[in-house]
Amino acid sequence: MYGLIHNSLRTMVKTELGDHAWADIVEAAGLTEKDFLSLKSYDDSLVLSLLSATQAKTGRTIADLLHAFGKHFIKRTAYEHYAGVLNMHGATLWELLDNLNHMHDRIASSFPGFLPPSFELKARDDGAYELTYSSARQGLTAFVEGLLDGLADYFDLTLDVKVLSDTCSEEGQQTRFCLTTTEPK
Repeated sequence: MYGLIHNSLRTMVKTELGDHAWADIVEAAGLTEKDFLSLKSYDDSLVLSLLSATQAKTGRTIADLLHAFGKHFIKRTAYEHYAGVLNMHGATLWELLDNLNHMHDRIASSFPGFLPPSFELKARDDGAYELTYSSARQGLTAFVEGLLDGLADYFDLTLDVKVLSDTCSEEGQQTRFCLTTTEPK
C-alpha cells in the first residue's frame, strides 16, 4: 500500500485520539514517521501493524477500525485531494461506482506498482444494485463498506450495504454487496 494510506490512517487516529496516542501506536507497530511518504509504496504489513497497534490501544475490532478508516478515507483524503477525480468519474453514486475501474486506471499513473481492486456494478430488478469487489488483498471488506458509507455521505444519500458473499482464495478476495439507497439523506 502507498504511504497515502498510512498518512490517512495517521490523520484519523490523531483526530480521534490525539498526537500522543498516534506516537504510541507508531512505536508499538515498530515504525517511524519516515514510513509515511505519500507516493512511496510499502508492504501491506505496515498498515496491518498500525491497525493491530491501534486495536490494542483502543480496544476496537479490526473490522470496526477498517470501516471507520474507509469512511474517513473518503471524507478526508478523497474529498481534500481527489474531489476532482471523483466528480469526473460520476455525478451520482451509481455512476461513480460503475466507473471505479476507470478511476483507478487514471490514478495508477501517479502510483507506480499500484495494485487496485476491481469493481463490477449491476442493477437488479428490485431497484437495488449488486457490487462485486475483487482484490489480490484479503481482509478489507469492512474497509470497502466504510468507503461505500463515505461515498453515500459524499452524494448525500442513505445507503444500506449488505454482504451477499465473501470468498477468500490464494488469488485474493471477492465480496458481493447488495446496495440500496434512499435519496436524499
